[in-house]
Amino acid sequence: MVRPADCALPTETTFNTMEKPVTKRLLFDFFSEKSTAMQRKLIEEWLEDAANQELYYKYLDEWESENPQFFPDLDRAMRSYQVQLTGAAGGRASTGVTVKMQRIPLFRRKIWRQMLAAACVVIATCFLFRKELMYQSLNSASGHSASYQLSDGTTVLLNANSTLLVPRFGFGSGSREVELQGEADFNVTHTGSNNRFIVNMGDHYRIEVLGTQFVAYSRREEKRVFLSRGKVKLRLPQGKQVYMKPGNLFTSGSNGSFDMSVPAKPQKYTAWKEQLFYFDNSTLSEVARQMKERFDVDVRIPDTVLAERRIGGIYRAEHPDDLFSILSELLLIEVIQNQDHVELHIQKNQ
Repeated sequence: MVRPADCALPTETTFNTMEKPVTKRLLFDFFSEKSTAMQRKLIEEWLEDAANQELYYKYLDEWESENPQFFPDLDRAMRSYQVQLTGAAGGRASTGVTVKMQRIPLFRRKIWRQMLAAACVVIATCFLFRKELMYQSLNSASGHSASYQLSDGTTVLLNANSTLLVPRFGFGSGSREVELQGEADFNVTHTGSNNRFIVNMGDHYRIEVLGTQFVAYSRREEKRVFLSRGKVKLRLPQGKQVYMKPGNLFTSGSNGSFDMSVPAKPQKYTAWKEQLFYFDNSTLSEVARQMKERFDVDVRIPDTVLAERRIGGIYRAEHPDDLFSILSELLLIEVIQNQDHVELHIQKNQ
């Protein structure tokens, strides 16, 4: 890869900290794990100045583009393992050696058939439960968040009805890649080997970070990222990528479009961590959607006019009945509990 002239190493920029130079070459050696303990200490002191962090991430991104890292493809590894099992069990592996066929005694054929059947069962089990074999599933129940600490020191707070898949093998040694279904707050630990932390959100949305804090939302209808601290690179469908700064909110559109903004009320995207609902002139249908996500309760509003009624404010609700009671008092609605769903109606005495 050809470097731009202004970034060529022979004419590198020198930065001073405590009258000691921090150069681009020194940073590249640090990323390659070739720096000394004294140089690492120097860089740590240099990074204490927030003004230097932007340049640090810029050079890290340049270094990574020139030094692609290996990330294991676990699904491909599983397929390869299955092929090896099939070859061993069925005798289909080609060796290029001509074997003289001999008549096999009947009792041996029976044993081999039993061994083949057992191998087929193993292969089928591996195929059906490959996710369970390759990934540890971290979950949160309906109405409750759940906190986890990963082996690299990263802490994750899962919102209700969310799942985080973490590789059982190799996580933290060359790759830190997880898969999110739902919503979670990540506080990522920056490792000494500078391994990026990657969150796959599905539909070709991917978050890449080093050490930072952010809230990621990944459900079928929308992808969302709110960055509290540090820096994040988002890889989007069709090969697009964007960078986020603290306070930025990324939201995806249904047609593949996206928006980057700085919300005036960031608590709206973090209130769930304190068991709060944050409604900002929200429709009742939006409230019903959030209750479905948080409590797994099917809330139906037959009256379209009522569904468009709006509500604002911050409310604590650790159980669906807490929020139903608030809605009943504020909007004068009737809550009807059915066997498999809840209906909201305008009170008859209005």
